[in-house]
Amino acid sequence: MCGIFGVFNAKKAAELTVIGLHGIQHRAIDFAGIVSTDGTNHYRHAGEGLARQVFNAKALNRLHGRHALGHIRYPTAERQIDEELRDNTQPISGSWRGVPFALAHNGNLTNTQELDNFLGRRPMATTMDSERIVKLIEHFASGDLCADLTKVFSMLRGSYTLGLLFPDKLIGVSDPSSCRPLSLGKFEESSFFSSETCAFRGVRATHTTDVEPGSMLWIDKDGLQSWPFLPPRRKYCRFEGNYFSHPASLTFGEPVSDYRKELGRKLEEYCPAHGADIVAPVPDSARFIAMGYAQSGKSGAYDEVIIRSHYVGRTFIAADQAKRDATVAQKFTFAAHAIKDKSIVVVDDSIVRGTTLRPVIAELRQCGAREVHVRIGTPPIKHPCLYGINTPSKDELVSAKHKQEQIRLMIGADSLLFLPLEVQKELSPNGEDFCYACMDGQYWH
Repeated sequence: MCGIFGVFNAKKAAELTVIGLHGIQHRAIDFAGIVSTDGTNHYRHAGEGLARQVFNAKALNRLHGRHALGHIRYPTAERQIDEELRDNTQPISGSWRGVPFALAHNGNLTNTQELDNFLGRRPMATTMDSERIVKLIEHFASGDLCADLTKVFSMLRGSYTLGLLFPDKLIGVSDPSSCRPLSLGKFEESSFFSSETCAFRGVRATHTTDVEPGSMLWIDKDGLQSWPFLPPRRKYCRFEGNYFSHPASLTFGEPVSDYRKELGRKLEEYCPAHGADIVAPVPDSARFIAMGYAQSGKSGAYDEVIIRSHYVGRTFIAADQAKRDATVAQKFTFAAHAIKDKSIVVVDDSIVRGTTLRPVIAELRQCGAREVHVRIGTPPIKHPCLYGINTPSKDELVSAKHKQEQIRLMIGADSLLFLPLEVQKELSPNGEDFCYACMDGQYWH
């Protein structure tokens, strides 16, 4: 999973881009990069770490111009094969008919071999699937940029939400599925693209619209134009609302906090734990789900007895299992006085690898919990994501290898229940517009 933030026509564009990237930092924590332009030249800086670590005053002073494009990422398809040998940071730079451009990609292409066959033996500077898009734009350089981009996008399969920065324009792109979100914001004469609407407030922008499926939003000195390039085939990622997106965001037209509360209400309706004393979220992404779960009062009162340290990143998006294990050990503290002799319902957004819950439940036992019941707001994740989430193999998915009772024993819970898949699919209006492939294995490419 990655995040994109772009700025067009603003003073200190690079500084605003850092603010925007910080606003979506929950999406990725490993790498950050920005390309800016003064209308003639492009300037680039990227590195490993959080946006505010990568971009100090010295780096920002070199990023000139009123337009900028930023990107944060963690590795997905190439799985860090040779991160130390390649500059696998974005945005990636290219040249269209001698005009410099930069590309930022959120998603995952599923036809890289086909694209490699078309491109031949062109040397690749990175191991990222995103570089193929840059090479295709360079290849289809007729002089009509809109036509060239349309040719490129017609060749791509999978998910590709893109930001494209040219010296005189900023373009936001959504593939026909709109699997990954991209929104437009405005403040006075400045325009902004963001993977999530929550980042707009940091730059005083107002969310105005989303990039529609199968279309480009094109910003230049003449204003804003929309160019459809393929018919829409909506398959919004359901895991965005369940886990990735910030609760302050409006994602795919849904207020994420409201959606998660409703998710929790449905979870309690179908998976109650009557007689429990406390409903405790695994913070932070399960907080609103737990609020909804506790709303009826039949399964305990909401109480945040598990406290998260915000100096540690999200465990799911850590780059490898060793990092995830170390992160979990440092991530949580527990209000032991409120836990002793209590029956606790632990609400989490999902179980992917099973990394988080085992040590959490063990610590609750150490604190004297009488019972620990686990309720999960997402149906079992049994299938790899092909569209940009770092679950490339069934071997990494605990629900693909073990039955529910086995998982309960592994994590040490007294009971374990997941939101039923059919309930998940009924939760949103136009539920057929969402992708549930990680849950039901129904891939659309």
